[in-house]
Amino acid sequence: MLTRLCAALSLLIVLLWLAAGCADAAPVAEFAAPEPAARSTEAAPVVGRGARTGAAPLEDIVPFTNVADTALGGDFQLWNDRPGVVIFDYDRDGDMDFYVTSQRGEANRLYRNNGDATFTDTAEQAGVDALRGNSTGAVACDIDNDGFQDLYVGAWGIRDDGLGFRSPQEGNADSLFLNNGDGSFTDITRTAFGNTVNRRSATGIACADVNNDGWLDIYVGNLLDDDFRVFADYHHPGHYNRLYLNNADRTFTEMSITAGVEGPQIKMANPDGSPVIHEHPVTGTTYEGYNPNDNVDKLGSRVGDPTGQTHAVMFFDYDDDRDADLWVANDGDRMHLFRNDSTQDDVRFTPVSRAMGIDLVGSWMGLAVGDYDGDADMDVFSTNVGFHPLLQDPVEKPRGNCEYSGRFRWGTCAHFLLRNDGSGRFIDAARSTRVKPSPWLPPASLDSSALNSAHHVPTGLAAYDFGFGATFFDYDNDGYQDLYWLGSTLGRGEGPGGQVFPGAGRMLRSDGNSGFEDITVRARLLDISRVNYDGLEDDQAAMNDPVKLRIRRISAGLHENGKGVAHGDLNGDGYADLIATNSSGLLFSGPYDPATGEAPTRMAPGPMFVWLNGGGGSHWLTLRLKGRMAVDGTGSNADGIGARVYVTTRAGAGAQPHVQVREVLAGSSYLSMDSVDLEFGLGSAVIVAKIEILWPSGRTQILQGVKAGQVLEVVEPEG
Repeated sequence: MLTRLCAALSLLIVLLWLAAGCADAAPVAEFAAPEPAARSTEAAPVVGRGARTGAAPLEDIVPFTNVADTALGGDFQLWNDRPGVVIFDYDRDGDMDFYVTSQRGEANRLYRNNGDATFTDTAEQAGVDALRGNSTGAVACDIDNDGFQDLYVGAWGIRDDGLGFRSPQEGNADSLFLNNGDGSFTDITRTAFGNTVNRRSATGIACADVNNDGWLDIYVGNLLDDDFRVFADYHHPGHYNRLYLNNADRTFTEMSITAGVEGPQIKMANPDGSPVIHEHPVTGTTYEGYNPNDNVDKLGSRVGDPTGQTHAVMFFDYDDDRDADLWVANDGDRMHLFRNDSTQDDVRFTPVSRAMGIDLVGSWMGLAVGDYDGDADMDVFSTNVGFHPLLQDPVEKPRGNCEYSGRFRWGTCAHFLLRNDGSGRFIDAARSTRVKPSPWLPPASLDSSALNSAHHVPTGLAAYDFGFGATFFDYDNDGYQDLYWLGSTLGRGEGPGGQVFPGAGRMLRSDGNSGFEDITVRARLLDISRVNYDGLEDDQAAMNDPVKLRIRRISAGLHENGKGVAHGDLNGDGYADLIATNSSGLLFSGPYDPATGEAPTRMAPGPMFVWLNGGGGSHWLTLRLKGRMAVDGTGSNADGIGARVYVTTRAGAGAQPHVQVREVLAGSSYLSMDSVDLEFGLGSAVIVAKIEILWPSGRTQILQGVKAGQVLEVVEPEG
């Protein structure tokens, strides 16, 4: 299909742009959330828009460089189906290190930044190689406020052992590693959690101070053991999620049930809208989308729970009341949002996604938060399957994925772009968000003849392809948030080049006017091994030559198996870099045999990509927050997780103020975590007029006249 599209692209290029541009006319659903607590007028920033509009000229797109091979000493491949990445400064020497996860028997890796664009794997010496764990997602958060980030590492069951977590199983216990402050870690899992250690199937993990007592708590999203994940059936079980409340003594209390965040029942409906119901043969209890009669492992133990399969979790204060609300993205189930209604003595969350109209069933994979439209509030992006099911016949039988649910008003296969319109109101703006397509690699959905006639024609961002990990960051430091995601989904055990839902990643650059331009190829961020970009900018003929594109390996069909992605400034130049992980899997190792209809295969590891930003001439400022719990035991947690920061600049005398906003997060994307440093692109501004910090403790701090071009540590003021 892609080959046919490329061959005809010279005739379709105008139609492609029109298809993206006409997205403005698409209908948009608008929903109102419960009114949030009023924000203090003292803390209210000046809100304004900058003057930059229109897509950047081609020559302004400075590419990234993949340095994984040289920077990691040639060892840049992972054996893992769900590899996560965490960017953090584990040794507190001022530069960014990172941690990646591997399957059981293969060491996880902790890459120490050497300060010269190279990294050294110190996982074994540091005590975090986790060889016995079948590792998945991870997060770095300072649980004891000593100024050093600790590591929580998730795990899930061994593939093909036929066992669930209720049977004796190896490799599926999560781990908590305490940072000793000297470059080493101590495994404190048993003492920290006792018999409540999560042994289900961890994926996304996030930290936040849910009761604002100054101590970071941990939330673990669980999927399901891979041996038992089903989609094409009338039931779609998952595993309950876990919330661990910090006891301020390096121990935790599990309280997901009482807090209301264990996970609600699955939504699965028949075509007429009636729920798909299963009944327990003994108790008579009924469940929607969960069959207790068909849910056991080889030892007869019950496998799943009557809840959804969680891929990604994120704490983000959606209603601006200065506490951590919880976002949960489920696969084949709903998007969930839990409003934080906690006090220090009573941790409570209230489900609000239905009231907000965002509880659509989809294959929700990753989460990212950023101000994409430049209006000084935070918006949310979530990856989904994308346009791919629109190429196929509609699915008629109820099942646990968006190929079925996307047919109805209560489901979708399109990415979410939830625009925050203030006062807790969010609008799904994906269909109406303009994306100028890549001339080299436009999505097949922009050719309406490629779509199955039974489906609607997607527009805007909703016309784009599958994704897992996602992150907002200001790629070119122009003061506007850009968006990157990567990922593809494959057949079970399938590796690079799988054709279920192919995707090679998308880099969408903000046009400064609530729209994007797809610059993935020109930014050199394709999730494809051995891709050849040399001379591409000067080779316009390549756009219309599928053979030349194939030789260059510029094709979604040549993708790796993308999973985790995170951003952070790895080389300290003020421009954010990216790290991406890929799954290991089957790789074709020989030619196709027409007689047998098969080709030989072998197992192959998944490559990491370490993409260094090419930089540019824009100014920047990086903020590194330090809560007073790390100073005198009062106020906010050590890394200021949950703090909201507003930065105001002016392009010149008489210019309108431009306000940017960030929130310090610990965990989002997919299996992964961005650096907790807050990177602000300042464009031409050399002085920041105002920095306003809303600390989780309730304190407000204002700085003025701050010079650009520095990493500024800001200590929370005394009460």
